[in-house]
This record gives sequence, C-alpha cells and structure tokens, in this order.
Amino acid sequence: MTYRKDIQILRGIAVLLVVLFHLEMAGFASGFLGVDVFFVISGYLMAMMYQPQHKVAFFLKRAKRLLPAYFVTIGATVFGATLLVTPNDYQQVVNQSWFAVFFASNIGFWSENSYFDKAAFKPLLHLWSLGVEIQFYLWVPVFYWLFKKHVGFFVLALLGSLAACFFLLGMSPKTSFFWMPMRLWQFLLGVGCCYYLQHRPAPGSPWWGAAALLAIVAIPFAPLNGEAMNAWHGHPGVNALAISLATSATLLYGLPKIVQSHAVATLLERLGGYSYSIYLAHFPVIVLFLYQPFHGTVTHSATLQDTGLLIALIVAMSFLLYCCVERPFRHTERIAYYWPAAVGVILLGGALGSQLQTRLIPSNEMKIYQAWFDRDVYRCGKINRLLDPLAKSCEITENIQSARHRVLLVGNSHADSIKATFSQVAAAQHTAVYFMVENNPMMKGGMSPQRIMQEARLRQADTIVLHYSPEGLDFAAVSQLLALNQAPSLKLAFLMPVPVWRDHVPMALLAHEKTGKPLEQQALRDYLAANQPLSNYLSQLPSGALQVYATAPSLCQPVCAMQTAGGQPLYFDSGHLTLTGSALLAPVFQRMLAELDAGRQK
Repeated sequence: MTYRKDIQILRGIAVLLVVLFHLEMAGFASGFLGVDVFFVISGYLMAMMYQPQHKVAFFLKRAKRLLPAYFVTIGATVFGATLLVTPNDYQQVVNQSWFAVFFASNIGFWSENSYFDKAAFKPLLHLWSLGVEIQFYLWVPVFYWLFKKHVGFFVLALLGSLAACFFLLGMSPKTSFFWMPMRLWQFLLGVGCCYYLQHRPAPGSPWWGAAALLAIVAIPFAPLNGEAMNAWHGHPGVNALAISLATSATLLYGLPKIVQSHAVATLLERLGGYSYSIYLAHFPVIVLFLYQPFHGTVTHSATLQDTGLLIALIVAMSFLLYCCVERPFRHTERIAYYWPAAVGVILLGGALGSQLQTRLIPSNEMKIYQAWFDRDVYRCGKINRLLDPLAKSCEITENIQSARHRVLLVGNSHADSIKATFSQVAAAQHTAVYFMVENNPMMKGGMSPQRIMQEARLRQADTIVLHYSPEGLDFAAVSQLLALNQAPSLKLAFLMPVPVWRDHVPMALLAHEKTGKPLEQQALRDYLAANQPLSNYLSQLPSGALQVYATAPSLCQPVCAMQTAGGQPLYFDSGHLTLTGSALLAPVFQRMLAELDAGRQK
C-alpha cells in the first residue's frame, strides 16, 4: 500500500484534538470530533488492505497492529488503579477491563451512562472507540461480499446507518454515540473514498483537500452539546457529518506538496505516526494523575504546573508504549498465543487486585466504599430502550399476576434512587408501577405536564406519584398538572424530598473514619426550614388536589442520619439514597398506597 503523508497528517490532527479535549483546554470543547476523523480513515485503510483471498493474513496484521499496545494499556491501567484508587473506583476499572478485553467497551459504557457523564470513574473510557473499530473489522468480510454483489447495498448501508444514527439521536444520544451500526456510515465514507480512487483518479485539485483540512481544524471549535437530543446540536449529528465529509474530501483530493512539506505538516505527520500510542496512553494518565476519591472522572487540572506535568507524562508514556510495545510487536509471529495470555493476565490481575484491597482495607471503610454500588440500575435499564425505544415509561414491578392498581412514578434522579423499594412495596400490594424513562419530567427542557398526563392515560394509571430533589421541582408545572387532571378517579400524590447534605456523604464518612473530622449535622427542624418554600406552596393548593407524604421523619429521628447503626451509608453522594437508605422509606410507601387505595373505595 502506497504511503500517504496526508493520512498521517490527518491522524496527527485527530489525536491532537482528542487529547486537548480531554485536557479540557479552552476552545477544544468539541475536540472529541477527532474520533470521527479516525473512523473515516479506518474505513479507507480497511478497504485498501483487505483481500478476500487473504482473510487470515488481514486479521493477523490488524491484531499485530492493535492488540499488544491495547492489552498493555488495559493491564497497566488496572495495575495503576490497584495502587492509586479506592475499592469502589477500582471495581469500576475491573468491570471496564472485562468489557475491554472482549472488545466491547462501547457496549459497557453504553449500559452505564453517556460518554460525557463524569460521575463514574472511567479511566478506560477512551477504549469505546477501539471497541467500535474492532467490531467493524470483524464485519469487513461480510461487507466486502455484500458490496461486491451490488453497489446499491453499499449506498443502502451508508444511508441507512446515517438515518438510524440521526433518528436515535432524538431518543437515545448515547446509542447513536456508542453503537457500531450507528457509526458504520463513517467507516463506509472511508470505504467509498478507497473504492473511488481505485477506479478513478483524484476528482480535482489537491487544494480542495487543503480546504477540507482547514474545515477539519475549524469544525471542532463550533459549539456542540454532546448530550443534546437533536441532530443540529447533538453528537454524532450534523457536526460529525461535516467533519466526516471533510475527512473524506481530504482522502479523495489529497494535499498540495507545498502544504505537505510545511514544517507544521511535518510535525503533524510525526505525531500521526505515534497517534495510536498517544490515544491509548493519554486518557488513563490524565484520569489516574488527577484522581480524587468519590469525584468520578476528573480531567481538569487545577494549575498550569499540573497541566505541564500531565503533558510531559503523556509524551513519556506514549513514547514508551510506541517504542517498547507497538512497534516491536508489529513483526511478532505468535500473536495468536499472546491474545488469550493477555486476557488471562488482565482478568486475573483485576481479581487479585480486588482481593488485595479487600484484605488491606478495614471492613468499616469497605462499607463506605460499597455505597457506590448500593443502588438499582439507572432509570428503566438499557434492555428496555432496545425493546421499546419509543416508550416514555416502563413497568418496574415484577411478579404481579393481576394488578389491582397502577401507579405512574414521576421525578428526577431522586425518584430513581427510591424506585426499587417503592416498586417492591407496590408489588406486595398488587400494584403495578410505571417509571419515566427520561430523567427530567416536568423540569426545564423535559417532558411537559401534558405529556405526563397522556402517559398516565396510556398506562391506565389511577395514581401519579411525584418525587424530586428540593431544587428540582417546578411549582408552575405541578399546578399545571393538577389543572389538567379532570378525572376524579386519578389521584395525585407528592412524596416530599429527602434530606440532602452539603458534603458528599461517603467522602465525609471516610474523612470522619480516618481523621476524626466532624460530620455535618442536620436535624429535622433544619430540613423543615430548608423546605419551607415548598411546604408553603403545597399548603396553598386546593384541599384534596394533591396528597402529601413526608419522608424526613423516617430519616431524621430527630437528627438526620448519614448511615445505619452498622455503618452502611444511606446515601451514595450528597443527596441520593442508597438501596439501604431507600428501604427506610418502605413504611411511608406502604401508608401512601394504603391510603390511596382507601380513598378510591369511598
């Protein structure tokens, strides 16, 4: 295959964009678009290299190119995490390594939350793109056979993938972001460029390629909300399409010799040669260097000194990975044996690290660390999104043969944290519970009261239960919901907010355990004072319009608790209850459902 300096330049630009984005450099908030450039390039190169009569050689060459440095990155991250992070965060690294060794990081992160969410500790987050890429490689023989039969299949696959990507962006942005079929169109753009150049000369002047290169540099500076649920502002949306088309144009037209010979281009070419090792090494270095317990994924350095040190570490680790692993293993003859060995070492190392931490850390501290995992799956779970992508709510009760009543539970993340206990109590009373898929119903930018009422009718609910954080409730939206309720048989109930804390509860408990730092104190009267505006609003509503149920007495007797008598945290952050904490509200739920049932019988 003919060496193309312009492709190396593209790689250099792409990896630079990604690294600067992860370092949170000003002006590079959309630097993640560099990955889109890599996808198009990968499609081009795969089409260039693949020969159906040499399938085995193709895959062995890809394995030699990608896997050694890939597995070393995973292993080094797991080892570093063993020494540097707390058990709750370490377990997340182990879980991520399990997905990574089977080339499914994109699926693993899709099952958690969005790429842009930093609440969880994710030093291997960047491997999602390698998961997408390797999954594409596995389908290359199928695509080749299919596209050879008729060019229409190629066009259909490209346009179908693009349409599906944009369509799902309006319902589940992270599905469009993480899933290979939704990214297939980007690889196929590269494939199309390769097929075109194999049969025709470049379509025009290389200066068109230079213009496209300028667009690649400029597009990431445009404002972009990675979690927006529309193709104009979300990702992968219009901006992803634009930078992918610009990359395709550069591949088609090439670059003028005067541009390629420029000193900046030469530097970018050199950077492109190291791009794979840089991409692999940079993110674990950033996340582990800036690690703070219970703070999730921290990528913003507080000082210029830390930023300079981070850049130096990225350069050093990338150079070592390239010189000691990536380059030497390109010529190895035993890659088939290294793969299972590497998988075994990584998985065994992760398990041993967990055991080591368990033995070295006191049991009372371990209870605090485990608070992160003491919670239910997020919202409706990911399988529900696949089975019914258009659904606005899901049933969360189980083992109900014949439901006497149906409840629609509406609220933000605070409702999510109590839904497991609520559904268990409801199931025992033969009541089905439906929960909103979206995290912000009746909040700014979220589902409207009209749509909530429609969903209640769709689910044939006889009760709507509202539960929010203290600051998350829109009083006007509640009033509007009450005004929309014209059915005497539909009851509305309001579950008061739970006590929240200034401090991150597990962090505060750990500091208290280790240093004796006093814990924040909150009594029932403090809670009532903080929620007085809400209480005033509720008291002014027409009698019987909304039945209100208190939560604080179950958690404040009269002093509000952060943990059980046995030392288990009641919160996994500053305001969201653990499963242990939400279990304390079971008597409240039982009384609520019993009273609502009695009211219907009158």
